[in-house]
Amino acid sequence: MPATYLLTWNPNRWTWDTLARDARRSAEGDIIKERWSSGNTKRIAPGDRLFLMRLGVEPRGIVASGWAISVPRPGPHWDADRAEKGDTALYVDAEFERVLDPEVATPLAIKELERVFPDFPWSPQASGIEIPAEVAVGLEGAWGSRAGEAVLAVTDDLEVAGYEGQVRLLVVRHRRREQRVRTAKIETTIAATGRLICEVPRCGFDFEQRYGAVGRGFAHVHHLKPLASLEAPRLTTLADVAIVCANCHAMVHLGGLCRPLEGLIPIDSSLAAGSAS
Repeated sequence: MPATYLLTWNPNRWTWDTLARDARRSAEGDIIKERWSSGNTKRIAPGDRLFLMRLGVEPRGIVASGWAISVPRPGPHWDADRAEKGDTALYVDAEFERVLDPEVATPLAIKELERVFPDFPWSPQASGIEIPAEVAVGLEGAWGSRAGEAVLAVTDDLEVAGYEGQVRLLVVRHRRREQRVRTAKIETTIAATGRLICEVPRCGFDFEQRYGAVGRGFAHVHHLKPLASLEAPRLTTLADVAIVCANCHAMVHLGGLCRPLEGLIPIDSSLAAGSAS
């Protein structure tokens, strides 16, 4: 079973210049590839789960999650002054499937994690500490709620890391196939109808209709089956996802839930069709 590790980031010591762009890309389903310091840890293996903790400045908390795609390897130290002296650091190549920009989205706060898991050091002095399996299970659920939608992904070889708790969480490596399903859903919908219309009954929002050329080809793609409802590994198909607008997507997952599309907008709602966003 893959292990889970906590990486750290202090903006006072290193500036993530592309954070805002990377957060937007991850929200659209892109994988963000980064090389990150693993401290003194050499045990990280490809396929291990990674969480990134922002320290040093508020808001402090987890801002990204992903998977290791390499073992730790030495390279010039990330601190320019130390690098000039010939110092090195260990780095792990990572693929982050979700990145939050603290300027626009609240991280999973350290205070919240300390309240739920008081025995784990959520403000470590170094990057790359291993998170015990029993803590990792709860962390996945808390992060899924905070990030807006729990991660559902499929590996190239269909290996699944399963964890038992109050619910079964299926966490698997990489999001590449999920991204292909998202792209295919958008392409097939445009080919069939010529438009991307929110599939929530009584919504019908169309980004292109509202915003013109800048909204052409854009929509959110929502997973109809929440992570906790899955009893076994399964591929994501076009029938498992739906075209939705940003507002409906937010309402579906408000409070960490996964509400059905039917009934999301009340029948007696005063909102006109297509005005939900």
